[in-house]
Parts: sequence; C-alpha cells; structure tokens
Amino acid sequence: MKVQKESAAELPSDVNRLLDDLRNVLASNGHDADPAASMLFSKAASTLEKVKTASANAIGQSKALALSADSYVHASPWRVVGGALAAGTLLGFALTRGKAGQAEKR
Repeated sequence: MKVQKESAAELPSDVNRLLDDLRNVLASNGHDADPAASMLFSKAASTLEKVKTASANAIGQSKALALSADSYVHASPWRVVGGALAAGTLLGFALTRGKAGQAEKR
C-alpha cells in the first residue's frame, strides 16, 4: 500500500517534470526555426497541461471519496459488515450454483 500512496502523491510532480523536460528538449532543438516543431510543441504543451489538470482533479476526487467512505464506515460499521456479509453470501451462492450446474451438464 505504501508504494501506491507514494506514486499517487508523485503523479503531479511527474507530470510537471515531463512538461519541463519536453520544453527543454524542444527549446534545445531550436523549435522556433521550424514552424511544424513549434506547432507540435504547443499541442504537446496544451495536452500535458490538460493531463496535469485532470490528474490533479482525479487525485482530489479520489481523496474526497476515500475520506467519505472512511467516515461512513466509522459512523455505521455494522451496516458495512452486514453489506459485506450479504455480498459474500450472494457471491458464494452464485459460484456454488454455477459449479453445480456445470457438474450436472457432465
């Protein structure tokens, strides 16, 4: 779990680093002299900015959802336990019925 938390926290900085690296590469190749390279750079920069914004929004929403789920579990733990028990029972029943049906076909 620790690895996932660290990678989620590093995502915005990785996207920023990628954008900076792209700018440096295109600047060092003299993209100003080539109009096609300049257009490609502006499209890539725009796309990377959109990705950066979307990733920041996704991280914020996932954190809010996790906090909401955590507070719900703490507020009513027996509902969560009952729901998990019901889901497990239904899943077990469905899997058992599927195996029984396969055995009858043989």
